[in-house]
Amino acid sequence: MKLKLTASRKTRHTEMVCGVGWIGTESILSAADDHLFLLTNTATNESQQILSMQESFYPTSLHIFPRAQNKGGQNDVFAVSTSDGKVNILSRSGKMEKIVDAHNGAALCARWNSDGTGLLTCGEDGFVKMWSRSGMLRSVLAQFATAVYCVAWDSTSSNVLYCNSDQCYIKSLKMQVAPLKWKAHDGIILCCDWNPTAALIVTGGEDLKFKVWDGFGQILFNSSVHDYPITSVSWNTDGSLFAVGSHNILRLCDKSGWSHSLEKMNSGSVMSMAWSPDGTQLAVGTAAGLVYHAHIVDKRLTYEEFEIVQTQKTVIEVRDVSSEVSKETLETKERISRISILYKYLIVVTSSQIYVYSSKNWNTPTMIEYSEKTVNIIVQCEKVFLVSDGLTITVFTYEGRKLINLNPPGQVMALLDERKIDLANDTLVVRDRADNKILHFFDPTTGKPQGDGNLKHDYDIIELTVNQCGPLNDRSVAFRDHIGAVYIAMVKTFGVSQRMVKIGSLVEQLVFNDVTNMLCGISEGKIAVWPLPNVAFLDRNLLQKSLIQKSIGSVGKFPQLANFAGNTIVIRKSDGCLVPTGILPFYGTLITMTSQSKWDQAIRLCRSIGNDTLWATLAGLAVIHKNMIAMEISYAALEDDEKVSLINEIKEKSDKEIRQAMQVVLTGKLGDADVMLERNGHGFRSLMLNIQMFKWKRALELATKNKQWLEIVMGYRERYLKNCGQKETDPQFLKHQAEVEIDWVHIRELIAAERTKGNY
Repeated sequence: MKLKLTASRKTRHTEMVCGVGWIGTESILSAADDHLFLLTNTATNESQQILSMQESFYPTSLHIFPRAQNKGGQNDVFAVSTSDGKVNILSRSGKMEKIVDAHNGAALCARWNSDGTGLLTCGEDGFVKMWSRSGMLRSVLAQFATAVYCVAWDSTSSNVLYCNSDQCYIKSLKMQVAPLKWKAHDGIILCCDWNPTAALIVTGGEDLKFKVWDGFGQILFNSSVHDYPITSVSWNTDGSLFAVGSHNILRLCDKSGWSHSLEKMNSGSVMSMAWSPDGTQLAVGTAAGLVYHAHIVDKRLTYEEFEIVQTQKTVIEVRDVSSEVSKETLETKERISRISILYKYLIVVTSSQIYVYSSKNWNTPTMIEYSEKTVNIIVQCEKVFLVSDGLTITVFTYEGRKLINLNPPGQVMALLDERKIDLANDTLVVRDRADNKILHFFDPTTGKPQGDGNLKHDYDIIELTVNQCGPLNDRSVAFRDHIGAVYIAMVKTFGVSQRMVKIGSLVEQLVFNDVTNMLCGISEGKIAVWPLPNVAFLDRNLLQKSLIQKSIGSVGKFPQLANFAGNTIVIRKSDGCLVPTGILPFYGTLITMTSQSKWDQAIRLCRSIGNDTLWATLAGLAVIHKNMIAMEISYAALEDDEKVSLINEIKEKSDKEIRQAMQVVLTGKLGDADVMLERNGHGFRSLMLNIQMFKWKRALELATKNKQWLEIVMGYRERYLKNCGQKETDPQFLKHQAEVEIDWVHIRELIAAERTKGNY
């Protein structure tokens, strides 16, 4: 992936370009020290003058009013800060909507928030101020003795970032707390930007470095030393890339910090940058007066035997790596902004159309008209796919039929990204935009709530993924919260009490397998794979025993999990390299065999491999499918004698209700088994179960309902305390001690009588 640069052919600025911005996706607005505003058409590279200001007008920054407020995708209103301390709110027609005397000395930067309701400014006087849309002062956020060169909003407009000297500050607008402060550089910080979809910050300074930080001021990436100061940084609209500008160079970087490409220019320092609404084009203003239009080319995707490469603005090459001569060239009418390939379908998004190519026939794509919004996200599953601009979601079939158009819940103008939304054939999962603790479930064909509708967690949810295999009743979503805990939750529970289970911690980059419901994540230099994450609802011991952990060596500080297809896991190292690794193929084979009821073959496979993790996986599959024979063999191989004995006891029972309750006991859910037994009239069996598990208070509660059992409970309680070397201190048991005389001969007779009745 790299940037291809082109400059305007004729009309150019004669002085330094201090601000650039996009009007729609085809026009670049630029402001320079020559007092002119030029509009450059990216299709023709022709520029025209649209405004000429007075000679005292020297701009320092330009920011276009947010696109989200304009349904047409364009906006003619922009804010320009100038060297005389004013902030000018202008329209393209030249109308001056408002002039604000913002600062003493130069106003150095002005930035709209994501919904256009607030404007943030900073200046040479050291003030950071927040203004309303109409230019009324709301508050003074900070004051310093020296200049503040840059400011930025977070994705929710609830926090602001500003930099003074070598320090960065994050101030919350919702809570009355002191700003978070840290030393970011060894020199003055000249530029900063906040990721529009995540808590990531990039800064650049006079120490010749750019750095990436998280929302708490912890460093994630520290660049090498450049030849000149970093003068401009900018995140693209989906938060996956950022651009870095310095003297005569332009660098395209991944959000982790490593560089995709380095472009050399001959036009002085990069003074300003702005990404187009679709996040694939970059406007660059330079000190020599040139305005560059850069677009991303050489995007590469791999899927099975196919390699997809975007070679030009409108051309994609599909290469079949299994054949030396097989190569298809796909051409579109308009500029390509997004590509995605999964499940044998290639999705290509242009300015006004979506092309759907089938890998069986590359020559006849399905074309969908889609010009109302830009596309920043594509998510595919087997039968449907979705596109989104981060604010609204549209679901299509691969045949081109539009199913739903959905506005995700939440009033905040925070943008979605690919870690906060996922899709299966029957379920669309979206994190609430206002409350990060809530997940919403929708039917992708109707837009109605799916399953239980939503899920509320105790902590903010950072990322989510939904499994792809099986019916809706098996649909589950895995997610990680901000304290690092990983949970698995059912979409549809039918009123079952336990809907969500913690399965791990300090694991991130969660991805479900494409052909089975195996779940993979990265944890401290290891990959963790859960072959059966849903078994957590039935037997947590089996979940831990079946967990696969594999060391992945040195992959850097923040590796990314790129793909989990079949038995192969692809990891992107911190330096951008792709590292494939794999797990044993037997786990996927075992899951496939049991889904086809080939239990004999599955057992033979486990015996031939002799791996305890594989046996635990088979035991989990047997518990899920309630196969008692495979369960007994698996637990015996794991040397779990207690459960083997219990299984044999279950086999001897003819009563269906008792068998079901004992199977629940087998999974460790004693409370559920107790309720089942009592509800179905097996109170004595429930009593003895609680005695065996030392649940004395529950046993006493059952005995008080049937007084003849009280002696049994008191007798076993007395023996238990005697073996422990303790005396009775519980007031409830002390109260009943005088009511019964413990006689073990009588207790045995009572138990024998219940056994004769078939109650035990």
